[in-house]
Amino acid sequence: MIKHHFKIAWRSLSKSKMLSGIHIFGLAIAIAAATLLYLTAMYELSYDKFIKDYDRIGLVYFQTQPEGNVHANATTPAPVGPLLKAELPEIAYLSRYYNGEIFLRHGDKQISSNTKFVDADFLDIFNFNTIQGDNKALTEMDNIVIDDAMAQNLFNSTDVVGKQVEVYANGEWQPKTVSAVIERLPSNSSLNFSSLMRFEQKADYQDRKEDWSHQDHNIFVKVKSSKINDKAFSKSALTFIEQHYKSSQDVLKRNGGLPDKNGNYLSLHLLPMARYHLNNLGLGEAGSPTFPWVLLIISGLILFVACSNFINLSLANSLSRNREIGTRKTLGGTVAQLVKQLWTEAFVLCLIALLLGLGLAWLILPEYNANMNYKLSIAQLIDTRNLIIFVGIFTLLTLFAGGYPAWRIARTNIIQNLKGAAVVKAGRLRNSLTVLQFAIAMVLIVATTVISSQLHYIANRPLGFDKSEVISIPIGSGIDHDQALQQMRNELSSLPWVHSVSAADMNIGRGRDGSTGTSTLGFEHEGKQLHTNFMSIDFDYLETLGIQLVAGRDFDRSFATDTAAVIINKQLAEQLGGVDKVLGDALNLNGKPPIIGIIDDFNFQDLKRKVEPLTLINRQVGFPIEYIFVRLKTNNLSESINKVEQIWKKVNPQARISPSYLDENTDNMYKTEQRFSRIVIGGATVAIVISCLGLFALALLMINRRVKEIGIRKVLGSSVSGIVMLLSKDFVVLLLIAFAIATPLAWLMMNKWLENFAYHVNISWWMFALGGISTIFLALCTISIQAIKAATANPVESLRDE
Repeated sequence: MIKHHFKIAWRSLSKSKMLSGIHIFGLAIAIAAATLLYLTAMYELSYDKFIKDYDRIGLVYFQTQPEGNVHANATTPAPVGPLLKAELPEIAYLSRYYNGEIFLRHGDKQISSNTKFVDADFLDIFNFNTIQGDNKALTEMDNIVIDDAMAQNLFNSTDVVGKQVEVYANGEWQPKTVSAVIERLPSNSSLNFSSLMRFEQKADYQDRKEDWSHQDHNIFVKVKSSKINDKAFSKSALTFIEQHYKSSQDVLKRNGGLPDKNGNYLSLHLLPMARYHLNNLGLGEAGSPTFPWVLLIISGLILFVACSNFINLSLANSLSRNREIGTRKTLGGTVAQLVKQLWTEAFVLCLIALLLGLGLAWLILPEYNANMNYKLSIAQLIDTRNLIIFVGIFTLLTLFAGGYPAWRIARTNIIQNLKGAAVVKAGRLRNSLTVLQFAIAMVLIVATTVISSQLHYIANRPLGFDKSEVISIPIGSGIDHDQALQQMRNELSSLPWVHSVSAADMNIGRGRDGSTGTSTLGFEHEGKQLHTNFMSIDFDYLETLGIQLVAGRDFDRSFATDTAAVIINKQLAEQLGGVDKVLGDALNLNGKPPIIGIIDDFNFQDLKRKVEPLTLINRQVGFPIEYIFVRLKTNNLSESINKVEQIWKKVNPQARISPSYLDENTDNMYKTEQRFSRIVIGGATVAIVISCLGLFALALLMINRRVKEIGIRKVLGSSVSGIVMLLSKDFVVLLLIAFAIATPLAWLMMNKWLENFAYHVNISWWMFALGGISTIFLALCTISIQAIKAATANPVESLRDE
C-alpha cells in the first residue's frame, strides 16, 4: 500500500511540474536558511558545556546602584580571593584569573603564549582533559601548564612533563617546569589560553597583593553544592561585605546610591558559567543572551512563511483534483485513504525539499563560516539532541504543510467533486496566511533598515578624535616597552609621511590583539565620591589622535613638572565645578596632581555608553605603555601600514600581532551588531523570495480560474491595465493589511534594540515606508507577470469552447 501511495504521489507531482517546483524550491530555501540559523544558535548555546560540573562554577562579581542603574563589576583586588575562600565555607575551590602574554623558549624555539595567571585551584575548578599530569600541577610556584598545541610547537611532543622551559617575564628569562599538558580548548570555550602560571608570578603581584584599590583580575569559584545558587551565595557573603567593604557602602549611600531589594548598597554575586558567554550584565564574554533565541525565531518565521505558501498553493490547487478525488471516492476510497495519499504527496515534496535544502546549506556553509567567524558543520545535525529536534521539526512541517490541506481536500462533497464544482472554503485561512507571511517580511525589512542605519551612524559619527590615518601597534611581550617606543620614534622620524608618534596603556577600540579595557579610580571631592577612568599616555598623544583642547595645554617635554600633572575631559571638569573653575586646581588623587589641561569629550569606549569622566596621566608616573600610535599623512594607506609593520618587525622580531588602523579598531567593537545585521538581511531576503514565489504561484492559480471572465471582459472592451488592476486589487488589500500589522511590531522591536546604545538614530517614518513600499512593489511585480500575461491573451482561446 505504501509503495502504491508513493507511485501515485510521484505521478501526480510529475503532472504539475511548475507548481511542484515552486513547492520544492521555496521550501528548500527555507530549510537551508533555517538550518544555518539553527546550527548557529545551537553553537552559541553550547558554550562551556564541555566543562565538567559547569553548573557548580561561577564568576564572582559586585553589584551596586550608584545612580539608580544596576552596575555589575567583576574585576577585583588581589586580597579578595584568598579572603573569600577562607571566610565562605560553601566555596570548594577558588582561583583568581588574570590575562597576560608571555614568551616561552626551548632551545632555539621562541613562541608567544596567551597565558592566564591563576591559583592552584584553577584545574580543580574546570577539570580540563589532561594528556599528562593532574589537577595538582600548579601546586608549585615555578610550574607551568601548557596545552598540547604549545607542547608540539616547543618540543615536537606532548610527553614533556618534567621538562624545562624558559619564560620571559619581568624583563628576564626565568626557568619553569612543565607540570601538565592539557587538551587544547574547543572553539566554543569562553576561556582561551595556551599556558597557565601561578597568580603570584604576575609582574606586579608583590606590589599589589595587599592593595585594595587596584582591581585587575576576575575570580572563579566552584561551590560545594550541586548547582550555583546566587541568592544564597549573596546572602552568605553579607558578613564579608560588611567587614571588608563597609567604607565603600557608606560612600555609595552618601552619594545617593540606591539599595537593592534587600537593603544592600553593595552586594556580592555569582554569575553561573552557563551565563558567562551570554549575559546582559556586561560581564565575561558579554554577548546578548537573546541572540541565539532571535536566530531561532527568525528560522521559525522563515519556515512559517514556507509552510504558509505550501498550504495556500495546495488549497488553491484543489480544484484541479476535483474529478480525481470524486472518482476515488466513488470506487470506495475513504477519507482516511485519501488523506494518506494526499499527505504522501506532500511528504515526497517535503523530503525532496529537505534533501535539496541540506545540500544548499552544505554548499553555503564554508562562505557562511568565513563571514560569520564560525566553525559550523552539517555533521553537527547528527548529534542525538539535534537529530531528534530536526526530525521532530521536519515531521511537524510535513503534517502542518501537507496534512491540513490533504484533510480539507479529502472531505469535499463527492457529487460536487464529480461535477468539478467542489470548492475548499479556505479563503479566510489563505488570506490570513498571505497577510502573515508578508507582515513577517516587512518586519524583517524594517529591522534591516534600522540596523543598517544604526551601523552607518556608528561608523560615521564624530567620536571626538580623528580615527583616520592612525595606526595602533600592540607592543606585547619580548621587549622593553619604553625602549620599543623610542626605537619606533627613531626609525619613523626619517619618513616624511609620518606625522607624529605617541603611546598609551589603553587601545582605542578593539585591535587585532582582541583586547579592550578601562581603568577607574575613585576620589573625594567636596564631600562626594567621584569616579574617573584614567589612561597613561605619552607626549604628543592629543596631536596624534586629533583630540581637541578646550582649555589649558598638553603635556610638554620642556616642563619637568608635567610628569606629575594631569589632563581631564569636559565630563569630569563639569563634575568638579566647570571648565573655568578647575583649570590649575589639584585633583584629589595620590600626589595631588595639578590639572594643566581640559580636553573635549571623546568616545574612548563604545557608543553603547555615554562619555564618562576621564583623566590622562603622564606614562612616566602611570601604568606602562602597551600601544604605540602612529599618525600618517599619506595617499597610500595599505602601503604605509605595510611599511610601518616592517619597521615594527625590525624593532621587535618577536611581535605576534600585526598593527591596525584605528577606524578598523572602532568597527571591531560592533562585530556582534554587524553579524546580527547580516543575519537579519539574509532572513529578510529569504522571506521575501519565498513569499514572492508563493504569490507568483497563487496568482497563477487564481488567474487560471478566471480565464473565461477575463476573455468576456476583453470582448466587452476592458483595457489591459483595467484587467491587471482588477486581478491585483485583492492582493493589494492583503499587502496593506500586512503593512498595518508589521509597522507597530517593527517599531516596538527596533526601539527596544536601539535602547542598547547611548547614541543612536531615531526611528523615522521613511524606514517603515521603505519596508512597506519595497515589499508591495516586489509583490505587485510578481503578480503583474501573470496578470499582464492573462490580460494580453487572445480572448478567442479562452471562449472558443463556450
